[in-house]
Amino acid sequence: MAEVDEYKPGDLPYKEQDDRKQFCKFHYKGVLIVVIPLVFAPILLAENILVSRFIYITICLYLYYILNVMAQGATAFLYITFIPVLGIAGSGPVSNSYYTDLIFLTYGSVIMGVMMDSSKLSERLAVIVIKICGSNIRLFQIFLVLVTALPSVLVNSTIIAAFWMKVALAVMTSFNEAGIVKMYSDEEPYERGSKPYPSRPAVGIYLTVCYASTLGGMISPLQDPNEALIDIFNKNLKGKVGAGSFLVLLIVPMILSMIVLSLWISIMFLGLAGGKVKQELAEGAGNKDGFKQAVADKGEKMGPWTIHAKLSLILILVTFLLLMTRKPRFMDGWDTISKKTTNGASVTIIGMSILFFGIPANYMFCKYYMCRQPKKEGSAPSLLGWKAVNSNTPWGHIFMLAAGFSCVFSGQKAGFFDWLADSAKKSKMSKGTALMYGSALGTLMTILSPATTVAKLGIPIMFGAGKNVAVPFATALHNQFMLPTSTPSNTIIAGWGNVRPFQFLLGGLVPTILMFVFILGFTMALGGTAFSGY
Repeated sequence: MAEVDEYKPGDLPYKEQDDRKQFCKFHYKGVLIVVIPLVFAPILLAENILVSRFIYITICLYLYYILNVMAQGATAFLYITFIPVLGIAGSGPVSNSYYTDLIFLTYGSVIMGVMMDSSKLSERLAVIVIKICGSNIRLFQIFLVLVTALPSVLVNSTIIAAFWMKVALAVMTSFNEAGIVKMYSDEEPYERGSKPYPSRPAVGIYLTVCYASTLGGMISPLQDPNEALIDIFNKNLKGKVGAGSFLVLLIVPMILSMIVLSLWISIMFLGLAGGKVKQELAEGAGNKDGFKQAVADKGEKMGPWTIHAKLSLILILVTFLLLMTRKPRFMDGWDTISKKTTNGASVTIIGMSILFFGIPANYMFCKYYMCRQPKKEGSAPSLLGWKAVNSNTPWGHIFMLAAGFSCVFSGQKAGFFDWLADSAKKSKMSKGTALMYGSALGTLMTILSPATTVAKLGIPIMFGAGKNVAVPFATALHNQFMLPTSTPSNTIIAGWGNVRPFQFLLGGLVPTILMFVFILGFTMALGGTAFSGY
């Protein structure tokens, strides 16, 4: 087959050849598809049949995912196929577990980000950010930590991550065009014609956005998992758990982790410890004056803010306000309009997304209240079209996030959480041992699956092992750095930035270890103060 420049449907990713080096580089994944299930097959011989089957399929799924042995979209649906076949749960409930409130929050956040690009709002905000940070990528990283973490406390970590990721992508594009920072690596993608892989500095910036949003959300009572945890704790602990409980317990771990995050990402991805990356960044930073002029020229070229960009920003700010007032805890929010139903964060962002698609974007509509005559009469397209959303939505990553939800659901149906709780109860652990046990299990589960799902489905069962296990299990759910499936913000950043799971493992290893120590220590010291009855 002749070599082609671009991938077309029906083409092989690479021409046929018998070079063993090429086999080892590209085709070993086909071998792993067979080897992984065979290596872990002895797990199926365990005494607890359903639990062993769940553990087995989960190990296979996540190894396929981390090692990228096949497309994410295919890997994500392994639960739908094998959980019913293995007798754990029916296909209907398993399929329903893939579509939760949090998935629609993710969809809505993606739609908002695509609208920012369509209106060029992200580019305009990027120019403002560059004027503040200049060409210093480390200063830009610190800036992102602050502007992402702090609003995440009051709004929603997923939506804030999507907002600032679009700005970060626009800034990195400007850096790349000016030769300040290389945005893409020279590594050849596994599938020809697919999106290029980001460079190490780009990966560092993208990981900063999602990690900082997670750190902001960990002390917020306005969003899950804390919102769910407060309700669960009030049902299972004798004392009253209020809106400030997680603030008391986790504010110091949050601040310490922000420092760790900034340093570790700088060392691993931004050349703080030296090496090739530091040299490349130093070379790129040499043309500061030229870069400033290029940014100024770009701002002038874009001209004054268009109605499209203004409306997009206004609607986004309205979205933030609605999220802040949904369920503020210290007073009744609009969530209490109906006493019989709850209104999750997805209600806000999906409702606003309808407006993104419905409100016209040009002067044909806006002239009537902006008092401006359109320069050219014509049609009035909406702020956002479906074509742009469809082509810019990371479908495979979102399906894999849905598999993370199904992981917890399948574990519940298999009796996995009951097995963990019963094991802890039978062993009659001391409070210190229970603290370690609960923290370790909580950290493991939130690496694999979003904390909100683990909180709602797993923690009520873990209270069967006693509060000494359940409370540290719950507080450890804020340790969400290791995989894109750990939280929706990680998923969005992985999809838009093409950040692979192993890069999350590299970037999240030290923050995860230190966050584990921080949360463990402060749960031991302040758990009784933060959670009355613990």
